[in-house]
Amino acid sequence: MEEILSSETAYEPMFSDYPEIVTVKDISKMLGLHPNKVYELIKEGVLPRIPCCRHIKVAKISVIKYVLQSAQ
Repeated sequence: MEEILSSETAYEPMFSDYPEIVTVKDISKMLGLHPNKVYELIKEGVLPRIPCCRHIKVAKISVIKYVLQSAQ
């Protein structure tokens, strides 16, 4: 039977080298995407943005949820 990972069980092993709040540059490295695609995902609301002055930050758990949803 196929085991389905939840964001809670995947949180520890996935992207453990990254901080809890990540930047567009971090997300690009994590997912292997061009920064423009990351900006597009944020603009579309797929990756929720954390207000932080003029910088764009995203919670790592949101990136993990995006990966898990994309894999299904």
